[in-house]
Amino acid sequence: MSALRSLLAVLLALVGTAPLAHAASPLMIWPVDPVITGPQRAVALWLENQGADTVSMQVRVFRWSQVEGEDRFEPQTQVVASPPISQIPPGQRQMVRLIATGATPAQQEQAFRVLVDELPAPAPSAGSAAPDPAAAVQLQIRYAIPLFVYGPKTLPARLADARSLVDGTTVVQPELFWTVQRDGGKDRIRLINRGSAHARLTSAGWSGDGARQDTLSYVLPHSEKWLDIAPVPASPMRALNATINGRDAQLPRASQ
Repeated sequence: MSALRSLLAVLLALVGTAPLAHAASPLMIWPVDPVITGPQRAVALWLENQGADTVSMQVRVFRWSQVEGEDRFEPQTQVVASPPISQIPPGQRQMVRLIATGATPAQQEQAFRVLVDELPAPAPSAGSAAPDPAAAVQLQIRYAIPLFVYGPKTLPARLADARSLVDGTTVVQPELFWTVQRDGGKDRIRLINRGSAHARLTSAGWSGDGARQDTLSYVLPHSEKWLDIAPVPASPMRALNATINGRDAQLPRASQ
């Protein structure tokens, strides 16, 4: 089982988050950042086939955690996809409901990855014409989409408004720091999230440099994640500027 989980982690890490890829596939998926909040305990995920052929899609949901700076994905039953398998004709769309079947504790955020796979086309029946060799060499589509589920009266900061603050809703948000650690014989940047919500980084750069590097990295609550950015600063006074959950922020260095 541990070997299977390790393989799954590698596959999902390679997928990353590629929700829309018109040039590579005829499939469109939205929303790209689904969340489950409030008493409804479900969210709709739409799959639209913009190609010329019917496609078969499978949707699965895995628990997502981060251990020693690396993503880990495990099978679970707390969130299920309905229907798990769909056939989508050309020009049509399919709604898949992501349903939270278990309770999420109040004031908490739980992380999942939704894996969307295109299933291989059925093999040609006996006596049918041989397939075109060029058409046979095609990779199936695979997408990994983050899903966050919140407890009762709990919202991430980006979804909170003045009314939610008045009615006693708890607003969860990340608290991100950075530090330098040795890994594989070299210095690397390690991000530390001491907050109660995930941080989504889309760019990062050092104070005083001006330039930023594009990146896409998630740091889950009370977790750590490696950030590949250079150079590693020699001065402990340097600050890391980043775009977190769509907003610019300056990250302090973690105290030892």
